[in-house]
Amino acid sequence: MIEKNIQERIRLLREELYRISNQLNYELTHPKLVTISQQLDQLLNQYSKFEQKV
Repeated sequence: MIEKNIQERIRLLREELYRISNQLNYELTHPKLVTISQQLDQLLNQYSKFEQKV
């Protein structure tokens, strides 16, 4: 259950990252994109740790 929750949050953040990057003409250093990217990194790290335990 936890794994599915993390996967869903990752999926949603990825979609948001793509959508906003498109709106900002792929200005990858924009603070909004950096923040979302950092959040996504944290979730991916969390997911990776979860997978290592299984």
